[in-house]
Amino acid sequence: METIIADVQSNDSAILNSTRASEFAFAGEEPAEQRSVLGCDIAEANAFSSEYNQPVVPVLAAFGGGRLHQWRRTGSFRLDQAVEENGDALIRSYRDQSSADFADRWCELLFQFGPRVSLHVNDRRIVGYASTPGEAERLVTEFSKKFRIEKDFGGSFQLINTSRFRADDTESVFLEPSATLSDEMLNLHYGGGFAEWHRDFCGDLRNSKYGLSIFAGPPGTGKTSYLRHLAGTLKDSHRFYFLPPSRIGMLSDSAFLDIWSAQRRAHPGHRFVVFLEDAEAALLTRGNDNREQLSAILNLSDRFLGDFLRLQIICTINCTVAEIDSALLRPGRLLCHRVFPLLDHPAASRLAESLNRSLPEVREYSLAEIFAGHPSKDEGRPQVGFAA
Repeated sequence: METIIADVQSNDSAILNSTRASEFAFAGEEPAEQRSVLGCDIAEANAFSSEYNQPVVPVLAAFGGGRLHQWRRTGSFRLDQAVEENGDALIRSYRDQSSADFADRWCELLFQFGPRVSLHVNDRRIVGYASTPGEAERLVTEFSKKFRIEKDFGGSFQLINTSRFRADDTESVFLEPSATLSDEMLNLHYGGGFAEWHRDFCGDLRNSKYGLSIFAGPPGTGKTSYLRHLAGTLKDSHRFYFLPPSRIGMLSDSAFLDIWSAQRRAHPGHRFVVFLEDAEAALLTRGNDNREQLSAILNLSDRFLGDFLRLQIICTINCTVAEIDSALLRPGRLLCHRVFPLLDHPAASRLAESLNRSLPEVREYSLAEIFAGHPSKDEGRPQVGFAA
């Protein structure tokens, strides 16, 4: 027999006492040396969402100090269907309509299929809890087989939820297969020899634990589109995280380290790449307005913190590298500096012809200008930038 007792202390924390007894109905009657005690601060525990090493309160209460094994799998799942077919087992749910992008969606679900069989699922991952590893794996496998959304995608990147700023709170954004280009299309987009350079750069990213890369060039020259291609090329070995310009300040937040520590534990077999788009404000010669951001990038791409976090940072800038703080360009820190220029008219014409477009005048063109033309056919060609 097992009894779970919640003893609320004066500091509003709860101590969950898990006891095993064959003949006693109450933990207080069991010899102290035979008792197993699990401490859980309710103020610090989560009611709805489980982090990497912290199950939600109902799971802790159900398993107590007994055998507890978890099995995790990432992916996207049909949460509406899961609720419809397993409503009787649903004991926790969180639904959100606060975002204009996601109208009235399920965010977190916790199902309890038995006294010690629970499953937590959201739009990014599924976690099964059971008394044996095999049972936890079976639970996740069967649920995933039935409700997983199979997507044909080129690559993906992660958005960090800075509104809640939990250590494991990221949202996967899947890219269309067309975002990953053939060698022929790479050379058409970026000039002859680019495909060969791309292969060399991928080798550097695979072989380097950390480092800083800077992609410079005028707006619309395909820097972000190349990052989307890179995410597709390295999707099996790397995880990509995107930070928009308005969020670069989070690099200097102490919670930033917690995020990467949690992500590292959850995905130990991957290298991590952070995209900082339009990052010139953070990279320019240091001043009062960017000192903290620049220092954070220097630390993340340097030997000591770099060895710990193992982050590869890729920044896109619209200014020239001459305007960048010289400390960022130090050998050993800078992995790559690549300029994305405008295409001269012959190269632009070749790309436009492959897209069934024509150029109105003889001059240099950006990729954005070429793609903004009026195609005669084949509307399904890849777009430019993360927003595409």
